[in-house]
Amino acid sequence: MRTLRALAFLFALTSAGTLHAATVYKCVDAKGAVSFQDRPCAANTRQQTIAMPDPPPPPAAVVPPPEEPIAPVAELEPPQPLPGPPPPVFYLCTRYDGTRYISDTGEGGSALVPLGVLGVPGRSLADAYSPQNSIGVSAPGLRQIPHVPMRNAPFGGMSTWIDDECHDASPREACAYLRQSLNDVRYKLTKAFSDTTPELKRQEADILERMRGC
Repeated sequence: MRTLRALAFLFALTSAGTLHAATVYKCVDAKGAVSFQDRPCAANTRQQTIAMPDPPPPPAAVVPPPEEPIAPVAELEPPQPLPGPPPPVFYLCTRYDGTRYISDTGEGGSALVPLGVLGVPGRSLADAYSPQNSIGVSAPGLRQIPHVPMRNAPFGGMSTWIDDECHDASPREACAYLRQSLNDVRYKLTKAFSDTTPELKRQEADILERMRGC
């Protein structure tokens, strides 16, 4: 027990960071009891001095490295929307009777049209065959159509070529035309026979392909 107390005392002396070259006194009294202390022993005891070594220097303080400044996080730009299909590009051509059709090259067709359709004789075909003028109906076999003297209509039997007019359709005009054409084809499909259905289906597929950019 005395040995343990002595070791504890020595450990306390050596671990105290403020002591330098400490001197420990070993005291033995008349009964042989041993004690260690940091001051001289009493007069009636045997004394022995023990020079303790300097305690090791305290470890150097660890200085953390300076923190690197955190670079600001660049703001991510919102993702750009993927480009959609381009708008339809084609020409719209108009025939002499007002009907229209698509041309990819801008070249339209031509039609050989009687001058009477254009009103060159002075009156249209509708006027010529109206009941008011008593010429008669144009359906063959229903009534014999009277002949008009040459002097009355010198150009009535002549015809001329009429070129269709074409123009570059704007995206809005092109999409409107395609939507109307699609409605027309689908209506025809509801009335079509088996021999005309494949062609109408082909037309429908072609219109839908052109409408991808609408």
